[in-house]
Amino acid sequence: MTGRRLFTLFFLGLGFWCLAVGASKALEGLAARSWPTAPGRVVISELRQLPTPKRPGVSRLCLRLEYWYEVGGKGYRGTRLNTGWPCFGSRSYLERARRRHPSGARVRVRYNPDDPARSLLEPGVEWSALFLMGVGLCLVSASWPLFRRRGRGRRLTGATT
Repeated sequence: MTGRRLFTLFFLGLGFWCLAVGASKALEGLAARSWPTAPGRVVISELRQLPTPKRPGVSRLCLRLEYWYEVGGKGYRGTRLNTGWPCFGSRSYLERARRRHPSGARVRVRYNPDDPARSLLEPGVEWSALFLMGVGLCLVSASWPLFRRRGRGRRLTGATT
């Protein structure tokens, strides 16, 4: 297998991975709209600067969120605002999310009835899931024709690997 073929295969695989993860996050966000709710309380709601390991002096802003809730007499700890990533968004987006769910606030926690430990505060399709699916679609759209063309060319010329 040539280097160019491996390169194409890598980007094709990465594109399918992005599509699968983005679709999974979007579907979970949609399903969460019909999950039952439980009363909860936000314990921690803060913005944190986390250093990026490969770029000293550069940090990323993350929402650190922790809340407690109870289902069927058992207590749970949740950390997810939605199906997106806690470090994916602009400063204003993360600040608005923190203001919506400040420390000490009472909240309605949506939990998965099949796995009550899986919860979130804001159901729906998060824009990062759509972004990931878009990246995946671009990668697959660009790599698939190259992957198919190289395979056909070999069969037509009778070349072997």
